[in-house]
Amino acid sequence: MSQSKPRIVELLTRDGLQTMVHESGWHVPTTADKVAFIRKAAEAGVPEIEITGFVHPKAVPPLADAIDVARQVSGMKGTVIRALVPNYKGALNALEAGVPKFSCLIVGSETYQKKNSNMSIADNVREIERIAELGRREDRVVSVGMGICFACPYEGKIPLKAIMDLIDQFVAFGIDEVSIADSIGHASPIDIRERVDAILQRHPHLTLGLHLHDSSGMALANIYAGWLAGAKIFETCTGGYGGGIAMPISVNGMGNVATEDVVNLFHSMGVDTGIDLEKIRKAGRWFADLVGVPPRSRIASNGTLADLNRIGRKLLEQQS
Repeated sequence: MSQSKPRIVELLTRDGLQTMVHESGWHVPTTADKVAFIRKAAEAGVPEIEITGFVHPKAVPPLADAIDVARQVSGMKGTVIRALVPNYKGALNALEAGVPKFSCLIVGSETYQKKNSNMSIADNVREIERIAELGRREDRVVSVGMGICFACPYEGKIPLKAIMDLIDQFVAFGIDEVSIADSIGHASPIDIRERVDAILQRHPHLTLGLHLHDSSGMALANIYAGWLAGAKIFETCTGGYGGGIAMPISVNGMGNVATEDVVNLFHSMGVDTGIDLEKIRKAGRWFADLVGVPPRSRIASNGTLADLNRIGRKLLEQQS
């Protein structure tokens, strides 16, 4: 069993917002709203927050204020601040905005890669190499998020060799933190365990993370399987929003696994995350009211065991 403390990375103000491109009925949060949530998450004890993405504003309009968001949280203490940088230009913009950690993006499917970023996997690898070099020069931490690492909606199952070959290259660039994603949310715990095992056997010093979506309802089981196999980082989204922007179907119901549910999972096993569940749940309710979209988190919707016990005790007191 993995004995390390799990590190949860909050994605709401980046991945959670990007699906506004495809959905109607949302109130798009202002820069001040995003900064307020980031601060609430930090106060709840979230150890790392992906605050925004330095993407083209026409591609993802809800992230057009990336520089302003980054500058307003610059220097915030107590949590690691990072931003998505899908290419070298994005990394330069993040550098200018004072972001201390860059999260690169690539996917394991050539078809999805071209639809998502309009460049090949090989071109994207070269961009990541340049970003890694920039990080070394400018004293910035660089990690890589790999989407479509299990199955692709266009190509089917992704061969393990394709994922391993990419990770080999990133390690050669000096990158020591990689997260693999089940972007369509249909991987099984066995799939997760096998890929985590294989990666860590080849690269035992790599800090490995998981980025899971909950389309089939298996994300929590997959997190448990990944943690037992040695994964240390879990990328989550308060409220359970988000989804890939190059999917062939609606991403409604394909959201990221919810931060509240993951925190509750670990705490129910006696594993400390450093996160105050009630505080992050309140932050999620605040954000849901703000954007006008109910949270998709089970804990947000149904409460915790402690909530149920309080209600039960109150009912017994009323009946006595």
